[in-house]
Amino acid sequence: MNFPKQYGQNKIWIIYNAWRRSAPPRRQDAGKPDPEGLRAEAAVEDEARCAVEALEALGHTPEVYAISSILDLAVRINGTEKPKLVFNLAEGFRGSSGREMNIAALFELLDLPYTGNTAKTLALAQDKILTKRLFESAGIPTPAWTVYDGHLAPDTRALCFPLIAKPSCEDASIGIFAGGVFDSPEKLEKALPGLFETYRQPVLVEEFIDGREINAAVLESGGKARVLPLSEILFDGLPSGEPRIAGYEAKWHEKSVFYTGTPAVCPACVEAALREKIEDLGIRVFTLLGGKDYGRVDFRVDRAGNPYVLEYNPNPDISPESGFVRSLRAGGLAFGDFAGVLLRNNGYE
Repeated sequence: MNFPKQYGQNKIWIIYNAWRRSAPPRRQDAGKPDPEGLRAEAAVEDEARCAVEALEALGHTPEVYAISSILDLAVRINGTEKPKLVFNLAEGFRGSSGREMNIAALFELLDLPYTGNTAKTLALAQDKILTKRLFESAGIPTPAWTVYDGHLAPDTRALCFPLIAKPSCEDASIGIFAGGVFDSPEKLEKALPGLFETYRQPVLVEEFIDGREINAAVLESGGKARVLPLSEILFDGLPSGEPRIAGYEAKWHEKSVFYTGTPAVCPACVEAALREKIEDLGIRVFTLLGGKDYGRVDFRVDRAGNPYVLEYNPNPDISPESGFVRSLRAGGLAFGDFAGVLLRNNGYE
């Protein structure tokens, strides 16, 4: 994708992670074997395109920079071309989502204002095990859980089946598939070594809340966070017997029944009491993890109407058909309005 590049004084850079259409197998600490991750990385170009159009409509002339070399980026930022603000869309580096926080940390080291969540928040949210502990310490309801570390089978005696297993340090639904929901200890224990070997990280095992899935988009403006209209993923179109989840196939495989069978509706039809609970928990999660500018909190709601926080998604997808943008539209905000909020939040008028 060729983006226009503008040069001059007082400019904004839109920075995103360059992606490769093929990649050799890699370990998690340097990336991983990841046709999944490559597909997710490629989607960031749509976000960059939207940002270009929105900023140009606001009268700015942004430069677009796809990160492929950290050294080149640091030299350019610290040189004569140093921007006044970075519109940060980097979701990792060279196929490793775990390095997303390092890009933000580089901006911080160079005293460069940037949009989106801080390096600290990105690091916290990346580690689902750590965030689960933080949620529990703050009294935020989250599904009961345990961890498989690649050695002994996890102790699931205190948990109620079915359970769902997922990589503990991934995003974009990577590693979450319909086959990842288990109804017995034997099936779970048989699958865990393969998950650990594939993703080279601890596996989070948690109770599967067989109910509604609701997303709360959070937008900060002028130092105050608010929840946009809630969005719900519907599961009525899934084949009989399939677990009601929105995994990797539902997010990225457009020809899959999991994609076509899990439409999202926004605003969600949520009764007032439940909406208030979810909005309150969304702000609590955003505050607890030090959220900045925007984020999304994912919930499951059980049959009794009790909401449980699954995770906080900092800097979520903001491409045209994303859930976050649907919530913006439902709240009466165009993408340009959103871009303007981010600029004002970060001192760029």
